[in-house]
Amino acid sequence: MLWQQTLIETMSVGGDVVEVGCYLGGTAAVSARMMRNLGDDRQYRVYDTFSGFTDRHWALDAAKGIFSGARDDFSSNSPRLTRWVLDRHGGKNVEIHQGDITSLPDSALPARISACLLDVDLTEPIYLGLKRLHPRLGDGGIILIDDCDDKGWYRAKIGYERYLAELGKSPTYKYGMGILRKG
Repeated sequence: MLWQQTLIETMSVGGDVVEVGCYLGGTAAVSARMMRNLGDDRQYRVYDTFSGFTDRHWALDAAKGIFSGARDDFSSNSPRLTRWVLDRHGGKNVEIHQGDITSLPDSALPARISACLLDVDLTEPIYLGLKRLHPRLGDGGIILIDDCDDKGWYRAKIGYERYLAELGKSPTYKYGMGILRKG
């Protein structure tokens, strides 16, 4: 999996590992266990609304033609359920943070990030998430943006490309994920 490869590539980059949009925590559990097995002691943090898409973000993308049947995807979740999954599958050391990445207080985010998986599907939270997280990325750090292929209803690619255009960079894709490297 590209995310696990990214975690290995960024082991020497200072900062925390961040996953935004964790749903039930399966990816975080597997990843945290792998990191521990490799002797990697970076802090792993997950961020999620734990209630699905926000009304504001959904409305912005719905105006762009998102399939309406997906509105409630990811809404049947809670920090407690995610903690239960993490604790049973290798992620006891994963920190859970509840909130929308676009409006969390700065103090809830790590000062420095080595690797980030940004998996929030919609245009606006991808774009605003990149604006908040990319400046915190250490030299050699990587952000992967999930759901950047043209399959399905996801609009992550639009937010990713908008942010890169502001930086004057061209997008890079691998296995349907956008990639943003620092340094």
